[in-house]
Amino acid sequence: MKFVQIMSVGAIVVLVISGCSGKASSNHQLPQTEVNNTGVNSTKEGVKKVYEKATVETSRATVKKVNTLDYSQYYNNQDKSKVVVSGKQIVWKNKDVTFTAKLTNAKGEEAAEANEVVDSMKIKSKRGEQLVKLNPRPLRVNSLSLSKSNQVALHVSDHEGSRLILINLSDGTQTIVNMFEMNSDRAGGEKIDAYNWSPDGKKIAFGIGDLGSSYIGLYNVERKSYMHVSEKDFTLISSIVWHKDGKSFDFVSKDDDSPQAVLYTYLETKKSILKKGSLTKDDEQKISQLTPKFD
Repeated sequence: MKFVQIMSVGAIVVLVISGCSGKASSNHQLPQTEVNNTGVNSTKEGVKKVYEKATVETSRATVKKVNTLDYSQYYNNQDKSKVVVSGKQIVWKNKDVTFTAKLTNAKGEEAAEANEVVDSMKIKSKRGEQLVKLNPRPLRVNSLSLSKSNQVALHVSDHEGSRLILINLSDGTQTIVNMFEMNSDRAGGEKIDAYNWSPDGKKIAFGIGDLGSSYIGLYNVERKSYMHVSEKDFTLISSIVWHKDGKSFDFVSKDDDSPQAVLYTYLETKKSILKKGSLTKDDEQKISQLTPKFD
């Protein structure tokens, strides 16, 4: 098995959420760090990329459509957060962590692509207040999700594509997930589709690729290792939801040939992807509700 070093982002945020140890002044202000889409600072350990692809299998027991889904098997982390959108401000809350984003009028080259961009983002907790700055400035905030391992996943849309940023609230480090798929031009994947944390918060699964393509990726935040799971291009991965056992997850794919949503299961123990069949509109919507996103 080969490993390749990939860079991840330097520290910008140091927070402590419920369950973390340590004390700090409530008005403590940490330094700001501007985060570039393609230029990132290397950490001490870096990120290891694992070249190991899952095989795609077709279930013999499944016909053209999935007849029933057992929703009790799924881990749901979405009912613990609240989102309020008011005018040009977005406020997201989960436990003692509050994220606020504000929109502003686009300037210069930005104005040719959009009327507004996300100008300021800040996170408040019992540890104080920290500002988060992204360069280039994103068009909007799509979603946030807090893991049990004290990390926040921040998903933003850009002029082309989207970025997923992981903020470690315990030590303040930040990682741009797109950079796991760095090409020869040192540019990462253009977009991140759906994503979701595992029940224990140690892993995050996501769809990653360029515009018009999407592959399953899996990142272990404890080991700092990334695995490009799928050789198959799923075009668009609209939803990802983990099973409660944390050993597998389901994801929904839509390709260019058909608007029909297809359900797949990734089995981590077998390193295989099982095609289960097509979904009804109702099941597609219900699974979507278990995936981080702002309505």
